[in-house]
Amino acid sequence: MSENIILVKDLTVNLDGRIVLEEVNFRVDDPSLIIVVGPNGAGKTTLLKTLLGLIKPLKGEVRVLGLDPFSKGNMVRGMISYVPQKDKIAYEVPLKVGEVVLMGIVLKRKPPRYISKEDVERAKKALAHLGLENKWGSFFNELSGGQQRRVLIARALASNPAILLLDEVFSGLDFESQEKLLNILKDLKGEKKTIILVEHELEPVIEIADKILVLNRRVCAYGDSSSILSEDMLRPIYPQLKVIERDGRCTFILGDKHA
Repeated sequence: MSENIILVKDLTVNLDGRIVLEEVNFRVDDPSLIIVVGPNGAGKTTLLKTLLGLIKPLKGEVRVLGLDPFSKGNMVRGMISYVPQKDKIAYEVPLKVGEVVLMGIVLKRKPPRYISKEDVERAKKALAHLGLENKWGSFFNELSGGQQRRVLIARALASNPAILLLDEVFSGLDFESQEKLLNILKDLKGEKKTIILVEHELEPVIEIADKILVLNRRVCAYGDSSSILSEDMLRPIYPQLKVIERDGRCTFILGDKHA
C-alpha cells in the first residue's frame, strides 16, 4: 500500500519528568492483529494513548493512517476506537446497554449530537456482532464482567473504525468469555481491521496474532511469533518466565506480576 497504517519513528515520551517510552520504532503496513506485551511500567498504555494523540511525545514521529495524531487529533480519533483497561462509565448511573453502545457513534460527533434511526441500527448490529443483541434494553451495570467487556467492544465497533486499540480486554475474564472474545477478534481479522491488543500474557491470544511487539520502554522485539517466541528472547525481559511444553507446543507464561 502507498502509506503505512501506523508509523512510529524514534518516539520518546516523558511523563512527569520520567522517560516512559524511548526511541520506539515500529510500523504496520497491512491490516494486522498485533499483540503488545511487556512488564508493568513498560509504556504499553502510554503507546496507545500516543497513537490516539492524547499524549504528546518529547520527540519522534507518529503517523496514523498517514495523519499526525497531534495536529489532526479529531480526524485520527474519528477513525480509531479505543477500549481502555478501566472505562469512565459511571456504574452507579443506570445506563442501558443500547445507550452505552450508541456512545461509540455520537461521541465522535460535534454537538448537537442527535441520534438517528441509522445510528440505532448500527449500534444494534455491533451488539449482535458480539452476540448480545438480546441485551439492548438491559442495564449495563447488571451484566457480568465478560458481558460488559463485550458491550464496550461493541461500542468501539459501532463507529466502524479502521483501527481498534484494546487495552487488556482479556484481563479477569473466565474461560468461556475469553473464548467468545477470541472468536470475535478472529471475525474482525477477517474484516481486515487493524487491531492493537495490549495484553498481560500471550495466552490465549497468541494463536491469532500476526505480530508481537515486546515493549520495555524501548522495543525489545517486533515480528511474527516464530521469531519472538523463544526462551532466549523473552528471558532477559521476564526473569520469572515459565515455559511449558505439551503435545509438542510450548506455552510461555510471562510471569510478570500484574499491578
